[in-house]
Amino acid sequence: MSGLITPTSAAEIADAVRAAASARTPIEITAGGTRRGLGRPVQAGMTLSTTGLSGITLYEPAELVIAARAGTPLAHVEAALAEKGQMLP
Repeated sequence: MSGLITPTSAAEIADAVRAAASARTPIEITAGGTRRGLGRPVQAGMTLSTTGLSGITLYEPAELVIAARAGTPLAHVEAALAEKGQMLP
């Protein structure tokens, strides 16, 4: 198992992790990849991208609660908050 995979559900992530574990293949988990150049390079046999898992799943502006899937770009979260006059700390 090698290369880039972009699952679109939690079940697909679980399947990919199980397959990598059984093959003893290290996994690199990425989203937008904006911080990939920081730190030591990762030595992985496959890359699991969370970009297929995006979207805000819960937003309660009055309660100051927001939840988003792992691959949701920060800009999308910030835009949703800005519509209600809110922002991330």
